[in-house]
Amino acid sequence: MKPPTNPPESSIWPLTDWTGLGHAAKSVGKDADALNQLILKYRRPLEIHLRATFPSLGNQADEILQDFSEDKILREGWLSRAERTRRFRAFLKTSLDNFVKDRLRRNASPPVSLDELERDPPVEQQETDLFNLAWAKAIVAETLKRMETDCKALHKNQPNRPQIWEVFRLRPARPILEDAEPMDYGELVARCAIRSPTEAQNLLATGKRMFLRHLNDVVEEYERRPDLVKEEIELFKTFLSGLSGDKMR
Repeated sequence: MKPPTNPPESSIWPLTDWTGLGHAAKSVGKDADALNQLILKYRRPLEIHLRATFPSLGNQADEILQDFSEDKILREGWLSRAERTRRFRAFLKTSLDNFVKDRLRRNASPPVSLDELERDPPVEQQETDLFNLAWAKAIVAETLKRMETDCKALHKNQPNRPQIWEVFRLRPARPILEDAEPMDYGELVARCAIRSPTEAQNLLATGKRMFLRHLNDVVEEYERRPDLVKEEIELFKTFLSGLSGDKMR
């Protein structure tokens, strides 16, 4: 697995730096700077998630996130629990949701039931879907960036790698990068100086394998368990097939 890189600027949730997270877990009560950096790193995605899940609490977002940081993130032992889950992003979202529900329950007059707190109006589901879409596109953008760099590097055994990137860019990646229709094979053959549509299809198949390999590297940087990596990859395959019209298999 490649070492973690800085996430793309468009990323909503930063890729999990497990080494940094471990350092922050040991810094509770000792190194305020390490903890402040962690809090600042995740503040924006947590705020977006909070506003999408509990839109009526938008005007209280700053106060809620401040209280959540003090009550959870800065509490000794809490970040160590997060390390053991191996799904830090999901751990943060679930912890924040439970924190807000507990807060609402305590402040409600008369008290409300858990069922009432878990209502899911269509508008909230739509906002959450948009949030998840932004996250997925950020991961795909990072994967495409790595694939392009790989294809444009010099490879003696595969001199056609730049051509592989062009075919992949103009076919399945085009709807993602440019919000445009994928180029048809006839135009693709002429544009990339390929001998036949069959050769273009072969180059595309190679490109898909390369893309999935890089996607696997990216996902492994925030998901540690192999079964969760496999599950995440399958979700991205479905997502990409829907966007591009090309099956990512």
